[in-house]
Amino acid sequence: MTQKEFEERTGLKLNAEGYAEVEQIYMNTDLDKDLFCKLWIENPTALKEIERKTVLVRELYEERKSLSNFLIDQAEKWSASDLREKAISMIGDKEYIRRKLAKGYNLWSADKELLDSILRG
Repeated sequence: MTQKEFEERTGLKLNAEGYAEVEQIYMNTDLDKDLFCKLWIENPTALKEIERKTVLVRELYEERKSLSNFLIDQAEKWSASDLREKAISMIGDKEYIRRKLAKGYNLWSADKELLDSILRG
């Protein structure tokens, strides 16, 4: 959203520094322009809480992604089926197979059975 769009939607006039704060908060949320502007006017406290929680969710998603990749790597390194199962429970069957193939790992017999099951639908 541009500064002009924000000002038209809210009726507020901001300097560049003031709009920089608006833009940062807007980019940290998944709200559409109209809802964002409405909340900016009606309930800025709620908007800042939405921003805080959205950022937290994104961080947790990245952490979960990193952890699941670690589990896949360790399962491969140690042939550990319990780590494989934990990775699958975190990211699902299809994503587990996709990531394993993307890493160039060989499919275990259990992976082949899982892939067969996925393909059969």
